[in-house]
Amino acid sequence: MHEEGSGFSATSAIKHLLFAIVVGLVTGAASMALCLSVGVAFDAFSIVPWLVWLLPISGILQLLLYRAFKLPLGLSTDHIVRKIRADKRISYLLAPGILITTCMSVICGASVGKEAGALQMGSSLGSLIAKPFKLKRVFRKDDPDPLQGYAGAVGMAACFSALFFAPLGSCMFVLELARFKKSVAKHVLTILVSCFVAYGVACLTGIGDVIAKVAIPEISWPVAGQCILVGCLASMAGAAFAFLIRMVRKASLVIYPNRFVWVVVGGLVFAVLVTFFGWDAFCGTGGDQLNAALAGSFGAWDFAIKMLLTLICLGLWFKGGEIMPSFCIGGLLGASTTYMTSGSPEFAAAVGVMSFFAAFSRCPAAAFLMGCEIFGWGMAPYLLIGISIAFVLGRPEGMYGKLAFGMSRKLKRKSSAVDVRPGV
Repeated sequence: MHEEGSGFSATSAIKHLLFAIVVGLVTGAASMALCLSVGVAFDAFSIVPWLVWLLPISGILQLLLYRAFKLPLGLSTDHIVRKIRADKRISYLLAPGILITTCMSVICGASVGKEAGALQMGSSLGSLIAKPFKLKRVFRKDDPDPLQGYAGAVGMAACFSALFFAPLGSCMFVLELARFKKSVAKHVLTILVSCFVAYGVACLTGIGDVIAKVAIPEISWPVAGQCILVGCLASMAGAAFAFLIRMVRKASLVIYPNRFVWVVVGGLVFAVLVTFFGWDAFCGTGGDQLNAALAGSFGAWDFAIKMLLTLICLGLWFKGGEIMPSFCIGGLLGASTTYMTSGSPEFAAAVGVMSFFAAFSRCPAAAFLMGCEIFGWGMAPYLLIGISIAFVLGRPEGMYGKLAFGMSRKLKRKSSAVDVRPGV
């Protein structure tokens, strides 16, 4: 069916809707598998903490698995984002690859998250599911473009939505990351449908990253001042964290372009630090530590320790994600500001989570919506203050490049600062 003059294809629209529903169901199940697998892996580490000394071996095995799957050894979320922007297909083997290697990192105590794993799994599954649908643009029926980037984005948003129980924020996050052309933006509705389907799957099972809520104070000048302070500190720390991860990766390959060597070095440094200083509590995704901070349990410099350990793991090529560690760092940083004020550490931690994430990712709208979905819509005015300040004062280039409000148009990037060819 095709409406004359409008360029609208009802057949294509129905295909997109069915595609979105299938992706939501599949990625919802994938998110559950990721949560359960990583949970089992971290439980094993908690029981046998000396597994941290096997982290160098784990890193080598991760790279060998990627090589066997013909995946670039340096593949990370920012590379997937660039593929989606360029409308390129995501490898179908990325989904099992990132699932297995994230578990391999976590079982040895690496400070990595599973959320970026969900983004990568979702993009891979979206590309796979799109193949039999043979999708065409709804408003351009005869366009031969296979919409590979769009398919990956739908899966990415849906899987992330299931993991965080945050469909609106997840949809916005992927839209801010992908920077779709105007014509593709007409498919936003199907991305949103997929997010809500995956969210429904997660709600039915209750399996995902459950982040604790906090008491929301009455609005006042001291509370607003606390949000401003958290936003200022988050702008500096979030920008620094993104910059350092990218810089360590680049510097490591300039010094010696062999990732196998660097995972051994990083694994040994990580194991020594954790064992010598007793930093077992800082291992893993950081979800438990974040919820502890949201309950008022934290140390003044805990955020710096978590940042250092995560930088070692992600900067030196271990597989896993950066998002939950960034949430954890932001929460710990926010809570630590109460050493300078008399405010609520639980509330400051909640504002810190999303303020840090906004500075780190350069996706302020997503941070705001996710914060409201996670902590409640009553947090909206406080999140608006903290996130706005963190974003405006933060470094223009975050973990995924320059993204928001058209700044990306000014960015003349090389295809990648890191060689991501298969086997490299």
